[in-house]
Amino acid sequence: MREIQALRQAVQSRKMGALLLLGFASGLPLFLTSRTLQLWMQDAKVDIGKITLFGLLALPYSLKFLWSPLLDRFVPPVLGARRGWLLFTQIGLALAIAVLALQQPAQSDQILQILAINCLIITFLSATQDIAGDAYRTDILNPLEAEPGASVWVLGYRLALFITSSLALVLAEYIPWNIVYLLMAVLMAGSILTTLWSPQEPEIRKDQEKYAPLLLKDVIFILLITFLVAGLIGGVFVGYITLPIFYSVLAGLIVAWIVTSLLLPTELLGEVTEDSPPQNLQAAIFLPFKEFFHRFGLNQGIIILVFIVLYKLGDSLVGISANLFLREINFTKAEIGAIQAGIGFIATTIGVLAGGVIMTKIRVNRSLWIFGILQLLSNLGYYALAVTGKDYSLLVLAVNIENFSAGLVTVATVAFLMNLCNHRFTTTQFALFSSLMAIGRDVLSAPAGDWAKATGWSNFFLLTLVAALPGLLLLPLVAPWNQQPAAVNRPGLEPEDEDLWETK
Repeated sequence: MREIQALRQAVQSRKMGALLLLGFASGLPLFLTSRTLQLWMQDAKVDIGKITLFGLLALPYSLKFLWSPLLDRFVPPVLGARRGWLLFTQIGLALAIAVLALQQPAQSDQILQILAINCLIITFLSATQDIAGDAYRTDILNPLEAEPGASVWVLGYRLALFITSSLALVLAEYIPWNIVYLLMAVLMAGSILTTLWSPQEPEIRKDQEKYAPLLLKDVIFILLITFLVAGLIGGVFVGYITLPIFYSVLAGLIVAWIVTSLLLPTELLGEVTEDSPPQNLQAAIFLPFKEFFHRFGLNQGIIILVFIVLYKLGDSLVGISANLFLREINFTKAEIGAIQAGIGFIATTIGVLAGGVIMTKIRVNRSLWIFGILQLLSNLGYYALAVTGKDYSLLVLAVNIENFSAGLVTVATVAFLMNLCNHRFTTTQFALFSSLMAIGRDVLSAPAGDWAKATGWSNFFLLTLVAALPGLLLLPLVAPWNQQPAAVNRPGLEPEDEDLWETK
């Protein structure tokens, strides 16, 4: 009874209201540079292969761990460590989305390159907002608030996706795309008020006056990686770098990060405390990875990371191409907005809420199994559409099943990633895990347009089923059906309370 009462109070609190609105702010930019932008580009007669290639511009979501330590390390002059960063990124996002509204996509490579730069700025700021938001959510939630907190955040996130997809598409049927994007910029500006109203996070930094200045070698390191990543993206868009080379270099960066982390002495972990920020990039970037592998072991740690990348790959391939497919079989933007995003939003919301409830009963591990299998099977709805052609009833059925399953999977994966974090490295570790998941969602799915052109839509959707299998096959190793994930080192969590974290 005590637990049920505490959960009821948590859901009704100002804290949960703030998480709902901040989740909305976190989700707002995503489709404006992906699914919604795709239809704007399709209306402008841009080639489908180039359209899905824009998925690479979401790379900041995958590589945000590179600068996430700076958010742990430095505190803005206003609002504190978490809300301060939220404020600055939200101001930048409102301006960048407004600038995007002033542009016009076209088949011209030069115009597409300018559009890509604008989108890259938006995704960088959005990824930075996600870093601060994830850390804020993790820091202010106690064990009994963890599951409802994750569900409320995801609910707000999904509401933003509904606004930027369903509402935006319906509006685009009657008013110019530029006006639609200006309205989205206004909504983004409203998130600034949310941040100002949100509760202050717990003070975990007692030695802020002891911050050391950023060393020259740290600055050089950040600049080198930044220019390398920017050069890779630019090289792909101007045609000087192929996707296989791009993927190889990206994989090499990740492997180098792992190896460097493993080579650090284990004794360095003892120098990091919960109330002291990292004093250099070694402690901020490499030690969180060192701690992760120290806790799980090298083999198990690598398996977990691979699982994070692959678990939602099949769904990601559908997600990046579904709207383009529906337009090709003659559904209008308003129909897509009303059915795919509108009805789909309701199905996703039910899935999110149901996922939170179900996890309290069957725990995280079994949720990953059941929800993952449902997500794989849901792709068959789009295969049926590709075979039969335009059919409203079949579209409604396919969208409801796919989005309900997506809601279930989203809650389970957020809870799983939160379980992997150690509070000494909250920002960096959560950014790492969510970044790796974003690689499958945005980067590995970027060639989907060319694959669909080469195989045809029906074969493409069958291919998405195959792409979902590797992640599911890793479940016995990372989330055994009859074993709960071990609790990690959380501040204020006594040994006898460790079972509270099993369903987080």
